[in-house]
Amino acid sequence: MIMIYDDGHHANAHVHMAVSMVTDTPASFCTASMIFDGCLENTKLLIMPGGADLFYCEKLNGDGNQRIRDFVSQGGSYLGTCAGAYYGCSSLDWNKGEIDGIRELSLSDAQAIGPVYDWVENKEKIYEGSWIKAVEIETSTGVKLLTQYNGGPVFSEGDYDIIARYTDIEGKPPAIIVGKFGEGRYILSSPHIEIFGHLTYDRLYKIYNKSYEREKKEIDKLLSYQDTQKEFFKKIIDQLL
Repeated sequence: MIMIYDDGHHANAHVHMAVSMVTDTPASFCTASMIFDGCLENTKLLIMPGGADLFYCEKLNGDGNQRIRDFVSQGGSYLGTCAGAYYGCSSLDWNKGEIDGIRELSLSDAQAIGPVYDWVENKEKIYEGSWIKAVEIETSTGVKLLTQYNGGPVFSEGDYDIIARYTDIEGKPPAIIVGKFGEGRYILSSPHIEIFGHLTYDRLYKIYNKSYEREKKEIDKLLSYQDTQKEFFKKIIDQLL
């Protein structure tokens, strides 16, 4: 069983859609209270999606995080994308200290640092513009593909292996990392490897969106890579099951 965390604040249906496209393993949603009630006992993989990790902290700090740590250390797997990647690191630094500090879950000893200012629409006022950007990653096997950036981190050095790097940033920092935690493992992904091009279009609206033209242009770039991205996402999921 795959569990996709849902906090009621972020829309995560696309994650379930993506998972169902690449594996026959059943997937469902879980909430904080379900984790407290033991839903991870029959689970192989917990997916912590994008959004904002402060909402995860509010619901899960304490018993919730301990249950997730126990789940992974006893052989389970954790996939964190964007906010879920920030959340799985030992600490984070968002927007030059606006949000920072240790993270209780701390599956990885890396620090998550974001956003990448060159990829946001308004570097001076990051909340007054879009963060969506089609960016290139290169996998450890040399495959290059475009995927969606939407505010994710780069990772400091740590005790982990690198699955993919960003190619358009000086030094080509890690974009996706994998590591062991007890008997289990985690994968933390800065880009949204689970949002294929057509799924991104389904989430794009003109209404109340001053960045529509920018976002449409970026999403258009992703469409020709969606089969490659889907294949890559399948490999990520298979690695964790």
